[in-house]
Amino acid sequence: MVYRLLALDIDGTLLTSNNRLDRRTRDAIAYARKKGIIVTLVSERHFHAAAKVARALKLDQPLITHNGAFVSSSIDHPVYTSKIDHSVLVQLTEFLETYPCQIQISHERLSISNRPRQKNLIAKMTIGMNEPLFYPVTYVDTLSQYLLENYEGATDVKVKLNDTAALGELEKALNNYFPAIDIRRTAPTDLTLVRQGTSKFNGLLFFAGQLGIPLHEIVAVGDGPEDAEMIAKAGLGVAMRTAPAEVKTAADWVTRSSDMDGVAYAVREIFRKQLRVH
Repeated sequence: MVYRLLALDIDGTLLTSNNRLDRRTRDAIAYARKKGIIVTLVSERHFHAAAKVARALKLDQPLITHNGAFVSSSIDHPVYTSKIDHSVLVQLTEFLETYPCQIQISHERLSISNRPRQKNLIAKMTIGMNEPLFYPVTYVDTLSQYLLENYEGATDVKVKLNDTAALGELEKALNNYFPAIDIRRTAPTDLTLVRQGTSKFNGLLFFAGQLGIPLHEIVAVGDGPEDAEMIAKAGLGVAMRTAPAEVKTAADWVTRSSDMDGVAYAVREIFRKQLRVH
């Protein structure tokens, strides 16, 4: 089998547990590119954070970021977006504001959040989940009012509600009233809301389609539940050793952990005997 596209998750896959990009991993990616393999990153990270890793690897292809909601080589000219529409976003925030929760809406440039109730939580910058780079957050008193005055879409909406019983009720209500939204429980007190159909796999599918590359010519490597679909449906799906059981089950092959150069080992083994792709 000849593989033409290599899709790599970042956190827990490319980067070690202390968020470093190992030299062996850099060399292995360069080795694959010399063989004519197209390499892209498929990440939950915001575009700027993913682009920093791409620059370190000297990648020049569009990146699949925001869990598949934003595919682009630059922040100004995306080739694909999957955002929650402004009209839906307004209704969604108005509904969420009836609950005592923290709400943060994000897109490729910044995040907007309702002002924390505790003053000591207010900050000009915040760090996102698995995101070592600072990402600007604008705090407002009322999100729905802000959206009525500013035309914004969102790649995702994060909700934190410390009352787990109330969060369960909220999750059920969202499923009933907002069928165009996919709801994901990311922690016992956290929900992430995205436009229906938004996923790393669908972002990768669009990108590969633009290049005329079928699924069976794709190698996908990842470590988290959000990577499971692309690992299962790619021509060759590779899971990291630290991945949950369901991700390993979806994979064709389980490689070493990121701290043991798992990506470098997998890339060299997969492409060692493959001739250069023209």
